[in-house]
Amino acid sequence: MLTKSPTSLKITLRQLAIGRDYELEAALALEYRLTQHVMAAHDFYEGVRAMLIDRDQKPHWRPATLAEVSEGMIDAYFAPIGNRELRFP
Repeated sequence: MLTKSPTSLKITLRQLAIGRDYELEAALALEYRLTQHVMAAHDFYEGVRAMLIDRDQKPHWRPATLAEVSEGMIDAYFAPIGNRELRFP
């Protein structure tokens, strides 16, 4: 696990903790919100580059360590995305 994105690891840990009691629609809305934030950040594309494009298996994560990933940084991934939120009829 230590070869994976430190940011993604912390996002996943928080998502598991807060989402365990969510109803399906709330869980899907949270998943969607997270995908939107992750796709706007660096590490997703860096992982694709390292695994699929260059195939060097050497991603350069930003930040590079778990210790460098602050709670405030993780909070930003859980922030609302305004009118792009997933809504169910």
